[in-house]
Amino acid sequence: MIVGVLRETAAEERRVALIPDDVRGLAGVRVIVEHDAGRSIGFDDADYVAAGAQVGERAEIFARSDVVVWVKPPTYQLDSARSGMTVLGFQDPLHRHDVIAGLRARGVESIGYEAVPHSRPDIDALSAMSRIAGEVAYEQGRQLLSIDGPVRALILGCGQAGRSAIAAAAAHGDEPTAMGNHPEQESTAIRYGAKAFLPNPDALHAHLAAETPDLIVCAAVHRGSRGPLLLDATALDALRPGTVIVDLVAKSGGNCVAVVPDRTVTLPNGVVVTHRSNYPTLRPSEASHAYSAATAALLRNRFPTAFSAEP
Repeated sequence: MIVGVLRETAAEERRVALIPDDVRGLAGVRVIVEHDAGRSIGFDDADYVAAGAQVGERAEIFARSDVVVWVKPPTYQLDSARSGMTVLGFQDPLHRHDVIAGLRARGVESIGYEAVPHSRPDIDALSAMSRIAGEVAYEQGRQLLSIDGPVRALILGCGQAGRSAIAAAAAHGDEPTAMGNHPEQESTAIRYGAKAFLPNPDALHAHLAAETPDLIVCAAVHRGSRGPLLLDATALDALRPGTVIVDLVAKSGGNCVAVVPDRTVTLPNGVVVTHRSNYPTLRPSEASHAYSAATAALLRNRFPTAFSAEP
């Protein structure tokens, strides 16, 4: 089996799907890495060659590979993907449904991390990236505030990203309130550092009326689904000028009605709403190591017979 590793083409993307250490661990398969795929995190082509990979161009990868791996879907058309090939990485199924269906019709299988269950942490790259994203998003939002002293934070969602944002708030000495979608999440939220807990979205408007937060991190979404609308126009009207909202799930519909993907906007009432589609790329080395470990594990899990053969 031949595995091809693409150089990322999404805007500002600095991660790589496989790092040299994990290439070295894929005994039994051949790996072709696109030229300069790892340069943004300090790996040059010689590092991959030393790990046992070949270095080639994009056309060669699509011509020869049985499996092609990426972090984010390429920005170019996948016309070169062949019948019998598998493409593995984040697939963005909500926005790329037609592309994925078209590939399937041509005999190309798409494996997306969006569908990997939480019960498989070894291959769950989405959870690993969400943990990084939650912390980075909190830090980014906090930098947009002009506040000395503790920040009153509200974290919407108690999944991987939400819990990470709660922990980041607690590490700053801030005062985070967490909102989940069922009461059983309260103990987890408190353990990560939440000072208070809202058991469901029904409690949100009352909370905003009683205690206006300085910073809101939106991280409420089930993988592969659209994010629920939690901050509607009424909720936004209750916020003070200068409040910052970081919506992590804008590409899945957003928790905030005013979010614009990949933009920072200031509303007429002075509330700032921001989003970027790729918070983990702000920590590219950490994120690449975690993503690569999941990719190597998923390859072994999905294609076990390839790893029992001699290279």
